[in-house]
Amino acid sequence: MALKILLVISIVLQLFAAAVAIRLTRVTKYNLSWMLISIALTLMIAQRIVELVQSIGERFEIREDVFVWIGVITSLCFAAGVFLIREILNYTANMEEKRRLYEKRILNAIIQTEEKERLRFSNEIHDGIGPLLSSAKMSVSLLAKLSPAPQQREIIENISTAIDESIKSVKEISNNLNPHILMNFGLIRALNNFIKKISVFHAVKIYINTDLHNTRLDPDLEVILYRVICEMINNTMKHAEASRVNLNIELKNDTIYVEYEDNGIGFIPEEVMDAEGGGMGLSNIVSRIGSVKGIVDILSAPGKGTHITINVNTKNLWKKSHAGLS
Repeated sequence: MALKILLVISIVLQLFAAAVAIRLTRVTKYNLSWMLISIALTLMIAQRIVELVQSIGERFEIREDVFVWIGVITSLCFAAGVFLIREILNYTANMEEKRRLYEKRILNAIIQTEEKERLRFSNEIHDGIGPLLSSAKMSVSLLAKLSPAPQQREIIENISTAIDESIKSVKEISNNLNPHILMNFGLIRALNNFIKKISVFHAVKIYINTDLHNTRLDPDLEVILYRVICEMINNTMKHAEASRVNLNIELKNDTIYVEYEDNGIGFIPEEVMDAEGGGMGLSNIVSRIGSVKGIVDILSAPGKGTHITINVNTKNLWKKSHAGLS
């Protein structure tokens, strides 16, 4: 009785497995493997049914070698099917790699679009609002020369001061959107200029150690590194309560190495990245570096400061930037 129950369970399970295999032939590539496995399962079901009928007491006149051939064919179908499953796994791995490349292309397009919009806004502010403010400044200067009454002179001076502050703000906004020093003189000069401006408002001491100096990198890489390093500095200023930042930037064997370290209060990277909206700064850093196939390693803990390393191979970027010229 137990044997009959086991045979019935075996038939049911094999029927279910065969149905799944047949379904997979419709939804996967290289479906020959699933067809072979379905055939093997069907043969096994037939064999189990015959064994079940014989166990009940019915007699079948089946030659002994038929079972041998069924077993051989079943084994061959299973072996070939499993071998072909490897092709499915390779296909899946290739599709996953293509998906990752597609996501990187989308990310690159987003970053490039963002930088183009920054450039457009910067030019519109500089070439649009800037001349208008300069014209207003000239008009106020002319009014001041007309020897107005003391009360009027005070108003004119206030307007002149407000216009001067507005012109200064427009220049700063334009420069933040599209750092002209970065475009003209490179990464290190732009970072030094950014640090000089931000040090006016913060007591944090920022030290740069680099061997780049006037070395120019791929333009896209310079923009990405500039944005990322500025993001790290801003994060330190806002959250770290640090008094010192050490920034090392080196180029060795076609690889750019960035090492950023502060002596702040630290944090738990996993919790910040997982927090809803809380890890946007870190996410931006990882995404931007990932867009140039770089690696970011973030080490931090409460009370132990923050240590971030970035590695980017510049050789691949150089090939990519010249590929369109050939």
